[in-house]
Amino acid sequence: MDDTKPHFDPDGTLVIPFECSDHAYKYWKQEGKPLTDILKELGTDEATWARYTHLPFPSDNGDGSGGGDGPDDGAEG
Repeated sequence: MDDTKPHFDPDGTLVIPFECSDHAYKYWKQEGKPLTDILKELGTDEATWARYTHLPFPSDNGDGSGGGDGPDDGAEG
């Protein structure tokens, strides 16, 4: 595994290494993409998704329902 890319630890903790050169993964920065986009890209399961956002787990029915498209994207407390 590339230790400079975002990944999950075995306990489900999202790790975005300081060494990650792609600032798009640094969701807390202005140039960062929404956390929900990162979670989708990493193939997050529903339980892990719920740890990081209050938005609904994305469905795969293609109707656009499910999280990630609104201004509230981001981590919960």
